[in-house]
Amino acid sequence: MKILFISWFPPSPRFSGSGLRTFNTLRALASCGQVTLLAPVQERHRPLLEDCEPWCKEVVAPDILSLRTSLWPIDQRTRWDKYWDTIRTLEPVALRYYDFSEFSRMVRGLNGDTPDLIWVYSSWLTGYLPHLDWQRVVVDFDVLFFRAMRRAMRHTPWYGSKVLLENIEIWKQERFDRGLGKRAAQVLVCSEEDRRTLGYDNVRVLPNCVDLPPRLPFEGVDDPHRLLFIGKMDYEPNIDAALYFCKSILPHIRNVEPRAHVYIVGREPTEEIRALHTGTDVFVTGAVPEATPYFNAAGIVIAPIRFGGGTRIKILEAFAHRKAVVSTTIGCEGLAVEQGVHLSRADTPREFAAECLALMTDASMRRALGRAGRELVESQYSQDVFQRTVRRCVSDLVSSP
Repeated sequence: MKILFISWFPPSPRFSGSGLRTFNTLRALASCGQVTLLAPVQERHRPLLEDCEPWCKEVVAPDILSLRTSLWPIDQRTRWDKYWDTIRTLEPVALRYYDFSEFSRMVRGLNGDTPDLIWVYSSWLTGYLPHLDWQRVVVDFDVLFFRAMRRAMRHTPWYGSKVLLENIEIWKQERFDRGLGKRAAQVLVCSEEDRRTLGYDNVRVLPNCVDLPPRLPFEGVDDPHRLLFIGKMDYEPNIDAALYFCKSILPHIRNVEPRAHVYIVGREPTEEIRALHTGTDVFVTGAVPEATPYFNAAGIVIAPIRFGGGTRIKILEAFAHRKAVVSTTIGCEGLAVEQGVHLSRADTPREFAAECLALMTDASMRRALGRAGRELVESQYSQDVFQRTVRRCVSDLVSSP
């Protein structure tokens, strides 16, 4: 079978949580046939393609910056001009970010082959590929963008024209995503909530997965006062979560337990994230070669996420390392978790602080949550489950008329 896999970034676990999902998909598809990867990348991310090459017959990676349009706003004034301009069209603003005409031509004539299956990661990328044979297309909605945009609006300044323009963009994005769901042969989402939101018969849940650590540390070697937040730190929901925790939650914790401190681990931290580093109660590490030592040393993993979409690989990784987790409701959305069984859940600063403090003083509860989380990953979010779901999707699609 000839499979064309299209992603708008390099499928690599070193890229991000989404990169891990696409990498796992690539590995599963490689067991179904010969995969050609088409992924526009920035030059600084080109080394990440080395992770993909063993699983691909061919890798085609044009420079994504060369595809950027001159219309995309450079400063705030042109940004407003751009938004007003898009009011006149029905397409989301994301579809004007790049000129993918050359990219589309690559898809049309890639080696002169006609793929048996086309797997597209990211809904908006399909806007540049209207010529696809939709009876053979699978679209992976890692995130329902319109839901994520609507949530982000709750945490941004509300003023006049911005509210109007953002709501127009959300409406256009939802119209685009729902229309795409009707066209594709198969649509994949991360969670049952996303499947119900789309509501089509061709929507299937493909939960995220993580690799299980080969060895687990002995229980009790962690620091109960060390909190860990891990993620790509130039991603807006992660930026918001780290700032929210350090400014609104951590002071409540330290008023009761002054030994409490948090490690913020993840590549490409922004200036405002780096400014959180104090060396006493907040430590910002930036990129690290391996996350496992930080999981092992932490007493509690936190996910104070207030907006975004998809399912939280950071929580699954914490479960895989047998760690207690405190999360917001949105932070663990889409995961088959129970409050007090797999993790602790809280949605206000004081409640979140109280849950962290309770776990700091209760080692048996930390161990119980860690064990339950590990069992959940093994049963529902393992590589075996993920790969079986991908192969079943491929099998169903190619065997249908």
